[in-house]
Amino acid sequence: MRVYGYARVSTSSQELDIQLAQLDTAGCERVFCEKESGIKDHRRVLSQLIRRLRPGDIVIVPALDRLTRGGPFKMLSVLDEITSRGAAYKSLAEPWADTTHELGEVLAALVGYIARKTREDIIRRTSAGRERARQNGVRFGRKPKLSMAQRQAALARRLAGEKQEVIAKAYDVSCSTISRLKRMDTTG
Repeated sequence: MRVYGYARVSTSSQELDIQLAQLDTAGCERVFCEKESGIKDHRRVLSQLIRRLRPGDIVIVPALDRLTRGGPFKMLSVLDEITSRGAAYKSLAEPWADTTHELGEVLAALVGYIARKTREDIIRRTSAGRERARQNGVRFGRKPKLSMAQRQAALARRLAGEKQEVIAKAYDVSCSTISRLKRMDTTG
């Protein structure tokens, strides 16, 4: 079993001194340091730390926001990566986020369950809202580059044998926009 620390600041002008002192006091054998934004999904040093983890290892962070600033679902994803390797985690700033003891494991599981249910509710409500909007005539996706009249005129020119490149230039669109026009394209 090894005790690792992870310290992160967002910019190269910030210092890690306070975090390093906290992790040293907590007994970390090795500390992985990174100067990267917590919003980034893929951080090289954090990935190295997670790949190194073995069952029984512990990852200590000064605060959970050092792992990610990507919101609760990204946080749970990072914590799941740690625990799926058989390792535990501990946050010095959030005493409940400590899977090195039984109560911490229960709390982590509860937080994970709540986050999963919240995500399912968001997906369900979003899908219902999209369906309601669709029933009310809302069209999704990008606004067409050409109006219906322009599409019909461009299609007529194409069917008359004019080159796609010439038509595209006339409407200031790409050739692929012209090539996608269909004989029955009359939707707005």
